[in-house]
Amino acid sequence: MNIVKLQIVVLIEKYKKVTDVAAELGLKQPTVSFHMKSLENELGVSLFQYRSGRVLLTDAGRALHQYAVRIVSLTAEAQRSVRQFSSLSSGHLELDAAYIPGTYIVPKITARYMNLHPGIQISLSVLSDHVVRERLRSREIQLAVLHGSENADETIHTLPICRDEIVLIFAPDHPFAGNDELTPEIVAREPWIRHDPTSFMRGYADRWAQQNQVRLWSNVVINSPEALKRMIGEGGCVGLFSRTGIASELAAGTLKCAALPGSPVESSQIFLAWRKDYTLTPLQEAFAALASEQESGPLNINPITN
Repeated sequence: MNIVKLQIVVLIEKYKKVTDVAAELGLKQPTVSFHMKSLENELGVSLFQYRSGRVLLTDAGRALHQYAVRIVSLTAEAQRSVRQFSSLSSGHLELDAAYIPGTYIVPKITARYMNLHPGIQISLSVLSDHVVRERLRSREIQLAVLHGSENADETIHTLPICRDEIVLIFAPDHPFAGNDELTPEIVAREPWIRHDPTSFMRGYADRWAQQNQVRLWSNVVINSPEALKRMIGEGGCVGLFSRTGIASELAAGTLKCAALPGSPVESSQIFLAWRKDYTLTPLQEAFAALASEQESGPLNINPITN
């Protein structure tokens, strides 16, 4: 049983057509069919069934598929890792980041990283918190920058980058501006612009509302941090945001913010994450070292302090 045969099992489940699998692997269709038959002979069981021009996995095929996915993923991960051990003068750094850190924190770190290691190619994907975590757990990625609470995830190593205060934001002419007597009840009566349901910020708002026994009402949900800020800046609505992410708006006077009233929720932070069963490559270690610097000067962010 070789890796090509296992790749075919994975791709048959994905495409359901031998022609598509052959195109993905850069092989001829008869070659793929030969490997499929060879694998069945090797294991002594039927793995594939043909129905209406489609190729489906049998029960035995589906049992093999779950192992094939992991083996193929581990093989690709091993190849990427080994290639990056040559030097810090060349290679490819892949990184996923949740919306808030990916928009306001990671660009500053990667800019410095590029200056220090100009020969390194960098791929950055900015996605929702939930998607990034799932990609990390399923081994689709090896390194991520997440936004969350200090409660440790047992499956991943975390390296704090900076604390991140979650604040209530509103337009400069909103009645909340200059009001030092906000309560959870007063805040909850305002129309809210809410973050995507899969984001850490949405979960944070829900936990705050539950803890303070209020119900938030909203007709608008936005998955773009920048769009959310702009809409709140137009006036009439409020929402939650990272203080790190509104620094320029506060300086320009286009947004105002206030601490959330009532019982506090857990503190939040930006952190680097990788699986506990994974060893960072030199490229990734160099990025981690840069990201974890505790001095606020180089990155111009709020470092974690004890």
